[in-house]
Order: sequence, then C-alpha cells, then structure tokens
Amino acid sequence: MKLNFLDSGRRFIERASVPLVRCINLTVKRFRRSEPWGNFMQFDDSDAILVSSRQQVVITGHKFMWLTTLILALITEVPGSGLAEAGDGKFDLSTRDASKTIRDVQVVIEVTGDLKLNADGKQVNRLPMRVSGTSRYDERTLRPRSGDGSKQDARFYRDAKAVIAIGDSRLETGLSANRKLIVAEASASAVTLFSPLGPLTRDELELIQTQGNSSLLDRLAPVAPVALNSDWTHASKDLALLLGLDAIHQTDIKSTLRQVESNIAIVDMAGKASGAIDGVTSDIVLKAKYNIDIKSHRVTWLAMSIREDRAIGHATPGFDVTARVRIQINERAASSELSDSLLNELPLDATPGSTLLRLESTSGGFALLHARDWQMMVDRHDVTVLRMIEQGELIAQCNISSLPDLTAGKRVQLPEFQADIEKALGKNFGQFVEASQQKNESGHRVLRALVSGLASELPIQWIYYHISDDAGRQTALVFTMDAKIVEKFAAADESIVGTFEFVKRATPTPAPATPVESATKPAVAGGTTAR
Repeated sequence: MKLNFLDSGRRFIERASVPLVRCINLTVKRFRRSEPWGNFMQFDDSDAILVSSRQQVVITGHKFMWLTTLILALITEVPGSGLAEAGDGKFDLSTRDASKTIRDVQVVIEVTGDLKLNADGKQVNRLPMRVSGTSRYDERTLRPRSGDGSKQDARFYRDAKAVIAIGDSRLETGLSANRKLIVAEASASAVTLFSPLGPLTRDELELIQTQGNSSLLDRLAPVAPVALNSDWTHASKDLALLLGLDAIHQTDIKSTLRQVESNIAIVDMAGKASGAIDGVTSDIVLKAKYNIDIKSHRVTWLAMSIREDRAIGHATPGFDVTARVRIQINERAASSELSDSLLNELPLDATPGSTLLRLESTSGGFALLHARDWQMMVDRHDVTVLRMIEQGELIAQCNISSLPDLTAGKRVQLPEFQADIEKALGKNFGQFVEASQQKNESGHRVLRALVSGLASELPIQWIYYHISDDAGRQTALVFTMDAKIVEKFAAADESIVGTFEFVKRATPTPAPATPVESATKPAVAGGTTAR
C-alpha cells in the first residue's frame, strides 16, 4: 500500500501537540517512498532478527517551504483521523475475504543449513544444504473462510522455481506450463494443493507447498480489537499449518502489535514450538513480522526467520536449517486466468483422484500415479523403491524392478510367475492367498499374486505383480507389509498398478535371474520388509 499526504495531514489534525517539524519529516518520508511498507522491513546482518530500516531524507530550504504550504492546506481541508481505531485506543485487526479481489502474491524463500542422513541405520551424516526459491502468483478466494477456518483459493502461477544444492549436487525445479493453475483448500487441520488440470509431481508439490502459505495468513489476526504493545496467542493447529508441521505439542509463540501508521498495523511474532511431521520431531525457533492493512482487512506482508531442527524419518532425511520466508501481497486489477468463465469449467474440489501425484522414472522406463503417502527412496535403472508412511508409521514398501524385454508375442504365464515367487521367497514363503490375471487402465497385462509368510519370525504379506505389454516390455512390482497392519494399507497398490504405463527408458536394464528376483532383493537398509 502506498502512503500519501492525505493521511499525514489527518494525523497532524488529530495530534495537534506534535511539532510541525515532525509532521513535515513524516510527510517527506511518505512522499519519497515508492515501495510498500514491507520492502523496508529487512533481516539484519545475522539473518535472525527482523528490523525496520527507514530512508534518510535531506530537506532543502525550498522543499521545506513547499511542504509547509502543503501541510497547512491539508489542515484546513481534511478533518478526521487516518487511523482506524475500534475505540478505547484499540485497533480492529480482523481479516476478511473478498471473493472478487485478485491478489498479486510474491514469495521468496532462502534455506541454509545441514541435511541429516542415516543410510546404514547407525551413523548420522550431515551434508550442507542451500535452497533458493521464488514464486509469483495471482490468487482469488473462491470460498470465503467459514467458522471452522476452512476456505478455498484459486491461484495462477506466473513464476515458480527453486535451486537446491546438497553437497556437490545441484537441482533446479519448476512448475510445468500446464500445471500453473492451482487450487488451495484449507481446512481446520490441513492445506491441500492440487491442480484441476492434472496430477502434480512430488517436486512440483514441494515447490509450491511452502511455509507461510498465503491462504493461511488471515488466521494470524486477533479476533478482538487490541491496543498498542498488546499481544495474542495463536491456535496450535494454525501455527502447525503455517510452519509446515502436522501438529504442535508445545509453543509459546505470540504476536504483538507494535505500531500503526496510515492504517497499516505492524506486528511482531516470536517464540518457540515443538511439534511433529510424518511422525518425527521438529523443534522451531521463530522470529517474524507482518503487516495488516486495517482498511482492506488483510495481511499484506510477512517475513519469517525459522530455525528448525527436524529428526530423520522412515522415508525422509532430517535437517538443521534456517529458513527465511518473505511474502508480499498487493491488489491486482484483474486476472484472466482466474475468471469465472474459465474456473466454472473445471473441477475445483479436491478428491482422492485429483490429489494423486505423478511419478515418471526415465531410468526405470515407467510412469504411474500414487497417493501422497508414498515417498520415493531410490530411483535407479534396475529398481525404484517407494515407502508408504502414514502419520510417521511405515505401512508398506514397494519395489519396482525393470526387466529385460521379452521377444514379441512371448508372455510370462501365471503358474510360471507363482513358481518364481516361491523360489525367490525361499523359507519365508507360506502360501498363496490368491492369484489372478487382469488388465490395467493402459491395457497392459497384469499378473497378481497375494502371498503370506514369515520374515524374521514376523507375519508378512506380499503382493506381487508382473506387468507386460504387446511389445515385450515387462516390469515386476512387490508390495511388502506387516500382516498386522494390512487394514491400514487399504488396497493402496491399486492406484499404482492401475495407472502404470511404460515410457521410453533412458538406460539399459540388466537381466535378473528371474522376473521377480530383483523386485524381492533389498534396495535400501532394512530390506523390503516393513518393520
């Protein structure tokens, strides 16, 4: 929001005891600023504390006379106050949704620190990590916030990219041209981002699913009016979503109203939080500032410094990093990409199908869709390993193994497939619960066998698949899980196998001893057994 002379004149009338020189100084500062308030709130040299930096203006003699004349004119012309007070010296900082308003959102994220790895299950190794990401998108509220905090926003990303450096490796990610339209559904306990145009990849989801989600900023505002230097706390569930956690168990984070100028409330937020994500602990130290426009009733700027120490999970590394997040929000006249005529033609509500992620392995020569509970552990030319994690619990592991092409017209038969399975499991084999042959959505031939047995004296269930096409391409999959948690698995293999398709392979595939042997061999520490 650009500040103007009108507000300065109004403040001068209301505060008649303020010396004229101070009012002139304020007016000069407003006049010289061409950027919103937020751009003058910066991190200090330590990258930890947020400070407010002001421009210094030199007033020459002719400027002094000109400003004096201007302010005197404002005094005689403009009555009233430029501050939206709710009474008793308190300010109404409540936020409101405007469904027709288009917001221009700019996000900058910088992360530095260490990635924590534990590949052998014993020693924790650290790798230096640095992330630099930017995004800019138009945002429009489709369904305003209800009593439980749920709302729905539509976004069109004009730019989204990140550079990730881990050790000596460097990766650049971006949002696909045909996935720039995103819907953000926020409930009381979760924020779901998806594209109504098709499935996102894991990299695309992580690129746009950042701390400080703009769809959550309205939850920062206090419910009741507050006075200067008064503070308020935030619901743990709201802080968890804002900081990218599943839950917060303990926190002392609070916000404090520090200043109000020209209807812009400047708020400090600081404290510590202990929580969890994907079943692992996370400790956070937060220092932040944000601005609330009292007239438009919305958060217009946020800057956060987040120091986070996260433990290593079943399928994700841990880290000890400092993340700096800056968000600037301005009003935009219009956005043709978010028009009623365009959005009315699209499925805008999240469904189990719309939230599936696309995995394409050019080294393995396949692509598929999977639920967001699945995390990729390994992606090599011979095997791709996925793990299903639900609230921190390891539910199942899936090994997808590339096999050499068969001669055209040749097929692996179901009895042969079962014999290979029994041989591969050896003494762990118990019995075949069921076996079948079918076709998936891509028209590929699918052999399926459900097997029960023991591994390390634990009851285990395996689901084996062999997928092939008319050209002779073939792949073996095996899902492994503890028999005691089969109900939690809930046929999670169906979306993966049902959407499986072959794509051009980037590297040749070595031949395993049998079509299922490489799918059975361990590819990560702990093997294929879920435990």
